[in-house]
Amino acid sequence: MKASLLLAAALASLSVGCTSASSPDDTDGARPAPSCAYVVEYDGRTYLGREETDVPVGKSLGAATRPACDDTPGDGDEGEGPALMTAFAVRGVDPAVAVAVAEGPGVYRLVVADSVKELPPELRKVTERS
Repeated sequence: MKASLLLAAALASLSVGCTSASSPDDTDGARPAPSCAYVVEYDGRTYLGREETDVPVGKSLGAATRPACDDTPGDGDEGEGPALMTAFAVRGVDPAVAVAVAEGPGVYRLVVADSVKELPPELRKVTERS
């Protein structure tokens, strides 16, 4: 019994950060494939990825994590495991609002705290120039 509870908890944690692009109302049978959302956890907060990768970064803030995600459970593919990354300050923006994460040499993706409902002016400047 305990093993099945642990397995259920593990499977539930794998679904964190995943979204589905389809709905149960799809009637034509050509449902688009679901995809994992770009979610990053840093400093006890959850950040949602944006398209901007030309971000003016400041100092390194420390470790961040992209949670594991399996957007199609049961397909024989184990999905994506958790990814460790480095969070960086975005110049002129409070890290509680947004940070950047390194995706590769010189490439930094903007991620915005999920609690932010409207981009503040200093962050709109960053997104408008990208």
